[in-house]
Amino acid sequence: MVPPRRSEDPTNTPGYFFYRVDRLAGFPPVAAAISRAPSVLPAICSDDSAMREAFAQSRGALCRQLWVGTDDGLHWELSFGDGLKFVVDPGDEPVDFLRGLVAQPGVSSAEHYCDENFTVETTRVLRADEMAAYFIDTVVTAHREFARSQGIDLPY
Repeated sequence: MVPPRRSEDPTNTPGYFFYRVDRLAGFPPVAAAISRAPSVLPAICSDDSAMREAFAQSRGALCRQLWVGTDDGLHWELSFGDGLKFVVDPGDEPVDFLRGLVAQPGVSSAEHYCDENFTVETTRVLRADEMAAYFIDTVVTAHREFARSQGIDLPY
């Protein structure tokens, strides 16, 4: 099974495929990554437990806020929505996030180029569902690291 040929790229750039990750949730790599993720990622934006709950992200919300795009399967653009700022620390230099991306199989480099946008290069051609699964895994890892850095114990 391969991701759909119909891109969600708002610019309609020929040959560029852009997907919101929830559209890829039925593909085995993405489904596996979703199942590895906690059912809810609490916000790490505050010491107040009510605030953490208010800005928490469910698995579904997580996937609706992640996008992957490529024109060749080797050079990727990854981005996430504003809601994920509460569960990961994108900051000016998101070192943990970049380290998490580069730790994924076949990823040779990752750069933060603007706000919640990243470029990733791979050593081999990846399908959109494979990159989406890596992105989910990276978000969960960055979430855990952000919580740890803030002295917040997570139940997972």
